[in-house]
Amino acid sequence: MSITQILRYNRLYINHIKFSDYFVRGVSKCPAEQENKFETVYSLPSIKYIAILNRLKVYHFIGSSVALPLCGLLEVVNIVPHSTFLSTAYVGLTAGAVLSLVTWPFHNVIGFLYISEDNNKIKISSVDFWGKRKDSIINTDDWIPLLELPPKTMDAVYLTPQLTNGTKYKLLIKFGKVFNSNKIGKVLE
Repeated sequence: MSITQILRYNRLYINHIKFSDYFVRGVSKCPAEQENKFETVYSLPSIKYIAILNRLKVYHFIGSSVALPLCGLLEVVNIVPHSTFLSTAYVGLTAGAVLSLVTWPFHNVIGFLYISEDNNKIKISSVDFWGKRKDSIINTDDWIPLLELPPKTMDAVYLTPQLTNGTKYKLLIKFGKVFNSNKIGKVLE
């Protein structure tokens, strides 16, 4: 091997590591995150279970998408009884509807809240309807203070912080861990 081949191999290897770090470990290369250091002020330990529950819808949809044509094909070939296709469709639709209804309260649940050292940025890590983690970095001016929101009946269970663009989240303070109550009180309330 010549020196140029070795250097080219090393450069490809280093680029591969950077690429895999970005996607596998979730390292963000966002300029706003690089210039601001964020401190974790809140975490919800059970967010992984909420994400798994929300993710079940995806797995069920994939399973139903595979099982339904397969049962139809087996019914046409007379390997299974004639009601198999209808019962598979019924189970697929019913279980999908039940999973969607059960997991509806768990979308946009905040799993982690980070606040920058200069208290100008907030990083919100939440779980969406499909169980994926969504990270968003916003200015503290975009966060509507919790004390300015009207009281709701569910405030005993979870708070519903809002952003100025209309996005609503669920913050389970009762079940989560607050690491820096002074900072979270100054910025979010």
